[in-house]
Amino acid sequence: MTFSFADSATVPQLCTLFNTAFSDYVLPLVLTEAVMEMKLTRDGTHLHLSPLALNEEKEPVGFILNALGEWRGRKTAYNGGTGVVPHGRGHALTERMYQFCIPRLREQGAEQCLLEVIQENKRALAIYRRLGFAIQRTFRCFRLEKELLSWHAHLPHGVTLHKVAGPDWPRYQTFWEIEPSWQHHVAAIGRSGHYVQVVEARLQHECVGYGVVYPLTGAIAHLAVAPAWRGKGIGQALCQKLVEMVSAPAVTVVNVDAHGASLLNFVQGRGMQETLGQYEMVLDI
Repeated sequence: MTFSFADSATVPQLCTLFNTAFSDYVLPLVLTEAVMEMKLTRDGTHLHLSPLALNEEKEPVGFILNALGEWRGRKTAYNGGTGVVPHGRGHALTERMYQFCIPRLREQGAEQCLLEVIQENKRALAIYRRLGFAIQRTFRCFRLEKELLSWHAHLPHGVTLHKVAGPDWPRYQTFWEIEPSWQHHVAAIGRSGHYVQVVEARLQHECVGYGVVYPLTGAIAHLAVAPAWRGKGIGQALCQKLVEMVSAPAVTVVNVDAHGASLLNFVQGRGMQETLGQYEMVLDI
């Protein structure tokens, strides 16, 4: 087994490798090439920092998709996906790929590695713990077919919804109860400009709530309402507007911090079904 970086890999090649590796995963995943391209852009993936494990025929059998950016004041390598195809397993490839790429990550100034792992994936969790990763947060995830979502269409008097060209983060962040995960944080939304739609709820030109959605996948990345305006139907109206923009058959709300009571109560109140949760983990390097 040898190792290299994915500099020359194409989106179709990475998509095939990803889908093969996750075909029998605890939560099977199948990405289209369009979704893979969006994911790489959203996460900020650097292929020259993303290791591949190659078999004797020089075919890739394992990968880590690494991004690089700032996270809570530290330069961070974010793992947007680790996978090993079924016939390449049993060779400690995840550990070996990290051993291979960490020196280059350090050269690029990375101080830590960040990732999410499905809680029920005990094997992967054990591997990351052996590598020295520690759990930082617990995330909950939800999904539901579009037609099964329940809401009403009433807005408080004077409140209107508006699709906007770009997010007003200084205003929006005053609504946050919890901090988003890497893939839905401010920088990720910024990288994803032409993939997302942003909707604001306004009262006399003042924003009192907002939402961000990826129409291609149905992922609701942000949904927040000013504290004084919660419980008045604004969140439901925003959610309905976001779902109307979605081309996918279902909507998802993923990586909700387990301490985010308001958002958790909202998505459960809409009848969204809880799926496998995740742990956010960090390794100092």
